[in-house]
Amino acid sequence: MDGNRYLPILRGEHRSGIVLDGSLAAREQIRLLADLYRHDPKGVGDVLIEIADLKEQVARERELGGLGVAAVVRSELVGELLSEIGGAEIHLDPRANRRALMQARSLAEEAGRIFEAAQRRVLELEAATAVARQEREERRGCPACTLLLLIPGVK
Repeated sequence: MDGNRYLPILRGEHRSGIVLDGSLAAREQIRLLADLYRHDPKGVGDVLIEIADLKEQVARERELGGLGVAAVVRSELVGELLSEIGGAEIHLDPRANRRALMQARSLAEEAGRIFEAAQRRVLELEAATAVARQEREERRGCPACTLLLLIPGVK
């Protein structure tokens, strides 16, 4: 994959959360998978079917308390297939030139936007948690205070 064209970007910020868009990287991965499939349709198809079948086995094993190795096998198969299509690493240009500078600057700017959105989300969640905690405490009330209210003549 080529440089920062495939870095995730901040797509949106909503009350329900932050949305990062990694579709450019995913598109490239799908193109590479299609190329691999063209060269070995049976092999790639068999691996994809095995990965899909293992999903069901993983679910069954979880119901049995996590006994089994299907999750590990599935993860290894996905990792091997990902490696065959070039992996998911994004290498930044190591040279000291204008292109590397622009790439690093773009990454820093996008990381800053993501950080700011995440920071706003943290503040929202902290405020919502504090309000919920206060409401919960008010509903619970103080047991001793409740008993005092039941005693005649005490206010």
